[in-house]
Order: sequence, then structure tokens, then C-alpha cells
Amino acid sequence: MKALNTILTVMIAALALAGIVFYVLILLEKNQGGGMIIYGEILVGVTAVIALFFGLSNLATNPQALKKSLISLAVFAIVGILSYVSAGESPLEVGDITITESTSKLVGTGIYMFYFLAMIAVLAMVGFAIKKSLNK
Repeated sequence: MKALNTILTVMIAALALAGIVFYVLILLEKNQGGGMIIYGEILVGVTAVIALFFGLSNLATNPQALKKSLISLAVFAIVGILSYVSAGESPLEVGDITITESTSKLVGTGIYMFYFLAMIAVLAMVGFAIKKSLNK
């Protein structure tokens, strides 16, 4: 574990150094920062890979966390399916822009998912508050 910590520390230092170099190049050349944008995209990719690696390794070593994650994923999928079924698919014209049925359906799905997940969060907070007050 100590070796992994050392490797990650060296990687962070190298990425920070590259960021400083790109920042100085932008300041000196007065350009639009194309290299910095590419560097940012690379950092997002590296961060996503590291997060996935550690998340999956934690799930592989902890079966209880895997069970809870699968239950959460199933609930999220059910909310997504309910949202998709609830969403309307009427076409819409706004000025020169025409919104198709499929786009309208996807936007409606996102809005309904937000509503459902917000409702679940509020109910969970209220439920835990009631549970906490009853335990005192």
C-alpha cells in the first residue's frame, strides 16, 4: 500500500508540474490555451480511470458494499424507467428550432428523474429525522 501511495504522489507531482508548465506557456505566448485544454481533457480521463479503479477494487474486496451498490443501481434504474415512461414526447417549435419527439422524451425523462430523486431525498431526510427523534 505504501508503494501505491508513493506512485500516486509522484503522478500527482508530475501532473501538477505539467499544469504549471502549460500555464506559464499560456502567459508567455498569449495564445488561446489549446494545450491547456488538451491537458485538462487528459486529466479528466486519468482521474476517471483512477476513480473507477479504486471504486471497483473497493467493491471487489467488500461484498457488503457490492450488495448495497447493486441495490442502489437497481433503484436508480427503476427511477430511470419510471421517468422515461412518464415523459411526454410532443414535438415543439421554438423560433427556427424544431425539437423532435425523441429529444423531447429525453429532456422530459431528465426532468422527471430530477423530481423523483429530489422527492426520494426529501422523504429520506424526513424519515431519518423522525427515526432520530423517536430514538431519543
